[in-house]
Amino acid sequence: MAEHFYYSIASGSTGNCGLYVSGGTAILIDVGVSLRRLTAALKTFGMTPGELDALVITHEHIDHVKGLAMFVKKTEVPVFASCGTVSALCAKEAAFEGRLTAFESGEAFSVGDISVRSFATPHDAADSVGYILESDGYRFGFATDLGFVPQSAAALLRGCKTVVLESNHDPYMLQAGPYPYALKQRVAGPNGHLSNPDCAVFAAALADSGTKRLILAHLSEKNNMPALALQQTKNALHGREHCTVCVAPRDCMEAPVVLTEEETVCLVSG
Repeated sequence: MAEHFYYSIASGSTGNCGLYVSGGTAILIDVGVSLRRLTAALKTFGMTPGELDALVITHEHIDHVKGLAMFVKKTEVPVFASCGTVSALCAKEAAFEGRLTAFESGEAFSVGDISVRSFATPHDAADSVGYILESDGYRFGFATDLGFVPQSAAALLRGCKTVVLESNHDPYMLQAGPYPYALKQRVAGPNGHLSNPDCAVFAAALADSGTKRLILAHLSEKNNMPALALQQTKNALHGREHCTVCVAPRDCMEAPVVLTEEETVCLVSG
């Protein structure tokens, strides 16, 4: 296995889950899939859920914690989430009491050889966060479910070698699509989701800061298309050949593990 490795297990409106491995430390980011589906995905690498070193959660929405109840029931893996997220989850499920480790948004902690730094993200959740994972000088950024990229988050993400970045919707598809007006306003608002154009603008800034690989994530099934998101960011990266971009698939079990950067991928190593 590569020294620094990210595997997108699920990405999109119906479920989100990813695996980051650095050296001998494996961290799961969100568990918006069933334990059965997670087990099948990890089996690809000869791993089981119980062998993970930690699960870190971005926020309490169901597409990010769908499998959490079974995960904490069947494993002893430490689970980390922001204080507000822990409170929101425990209010819904008493079994989470004493099982989740809370941290203040912006706080850093360690998991094995990986330093984990959280940062606040603007989203309509209790206490939504993104993450910077760093080991041996390699910095990996994860930023989805944010209506815009705040300066504080941008400062942390700049310089990361690999960044998973939300490219949720095309503004025109959203406005013409089937969502009710209130939901359209929520998605497009400052506490909603990052659009393709906004993602592309920030992608160029990341490339200029030294980012070498971008993974577009959390694409809406109804208000976006992988080819559209990919092309918009590629256009913004024109002249920045050192930075490659790909799209995380909605379900890794339905896609080959490795495809070219021109197509959707679920495996990125470096």
